[in-house]
Amino acid sequence: TNPARGMLRGVLVAQLLQAATTQSRVRPSACFRRAGFVIASFPSRSRSPSPFRVSSVRFVSQPNPAVFPACGRNSTARASSTEHEMSLPKGEGADALVAQSCADLGACSRETPLLTPTQITTNMRAVPVWVLSADGKSISRNFTAKNWQCAFAFLNHLSEIAEHEGHHPDMHLTNYRDVRVVVTTHAICGLSLHDFVLAAKLDKVDVTYSPKWLREHAAAE
Repeated sequence: TNPARGMLRGVLVAQLLQAATTQSRVRPSACFRRAGFVIASFPSRSRSPSPFRVSSVRFVSQPNPAVFPACGRNSTARASSTEHEMSLPKGEGADALVAQSCADLGACSRETPLLTPTQITTNMRAVPVWVLSADGKSISRNFTAKNWQCAFAFLNHLSEIAEHEGHHPDMHLTNYRDVRVVVTTHAICGLSLHDFVLAAKLDKVDVTYSPKWLREHAAAE
């Protein structure tokens, strides 16, 4: 038996026994769900004045989804709120890009066509929230999510899309919720049609943004 787990089991059992002897009317299992365990306590059928007799403690190796501690606060309500969840407006030609598939365009290689400056300018209209790098070799998108959980929700969707398309961007998560995505075709050290197809598909993912970031973003536009 893992020593740390055994020690924790002993502490929890001791606290459950204390709750029973003090005739606490709060079910012990309710107290320890916050610790990420599901603890089963069974009502006593004896005539003992104690409301519960601890006959078994069952540890289930799964966190309780009802409570997700974040900065000391319950984030369940925050995560379920759609107040700041939105899809980005579609740019000119975005639907045409979304309808394509990186897989159908073929795997990236040194033979992948490099987009011309004119083609890049045209495709940038389809993804207006992306920024072209100074050297014209990549495009990037930055935003601040509402919290860590919302940032990772977007990154999980990004991972699924990238795997399905067979084209993978560079991802950065800083300050626990600041997201930066950089798309380029590494094989040709520049931009290809694959990059804009992926960017357009990522723009369709709903994101729960930071309210402050949304206000500043709206003001900048």
